[in-house]
Amino acid sequence: MRTLQSFALAVLLGAIALPALASPDLDVVYGDDLASRGELATELAARWSQTSRAGDFGGRTLWQAVGELAYGLSDNLNVGIKVPVTRVDGSWHGHGAYAEVKYLAPREANGFYWGAEIEAGSIKPVGEERAFVLEAFPILGVRAGRLHLIANPGVEYSSEGEDRGWGFSPKAKLSWRLNDKHALGLEYHVDAGKFGDFAPRSKRSEMAYLTWDARIHGQQLSVALGRGATHASDRWAIRIGIELDD
Repeated sequence: MRTLQSFALAVLLGAIALPALASPDLDVVYGDDLASRGELATELAARWSQTSRAGDFGGRTLWQAVGELAYGLSDNLNVGIKVPVTRVDGSWHGHGAYAEVKYLAPREANGFYWGAEIEAGSIKPVGEERAFVLEAFPILGVRAGRLHLIANPGVEYSSEGEDRGWGFSPKAKLSWRLNDKHALGLEYHVDAGKFGDFAPRSKRSEMAYLTWDARIHGQQLSVALGRGATHASDRWAIRIGIELDD
């Protein structure tokens, strides 16, 4: 029950305190974190960014927030729901919801692991048509002592609008564990455009992040500072995520 209350609080805080103007997607790399069998896991993620002056929002500052609730069907399989919320020019907006499935193959504490994160939903970004959205992110990771490398060569599908069709959105993370509670890392995210019509680098979004992951008072905290690598990317971004454990 406490987890459900935390999830409701996360969504409410996102709606009240985190104004947003753009797509409900947040830049997140998917690794080997997974709820155990019978466990409910709650997470709130928020992203604050200044958009590219060459983009649709002309350099405006944006906020985004997503609340997530996941349940462990087994030690290798989670199902869940993600609820993105926004506030635009003083008005509240709900985009809909994503259903999600995450699978990780049996793995050791060190070495290679693999899996996938799949999300689907009927989503309406602000100012755009409602569309069926499907996102699939393979998870390829390696843990070697203090080093952790993750790659998500993701593909995305939208049924409507300028993003209609299949696109390629790879992302990766390299982190170094300082001790049992802290790790520093680097992430890189690319929105390459639609298959068969990839955008030239100058016109696609590429973001680099410096990350800090920590375990504080029993809660998992993640903070990332990002910088756009192309003229079409957000100029800078701050992303914060917290897992609300029982």
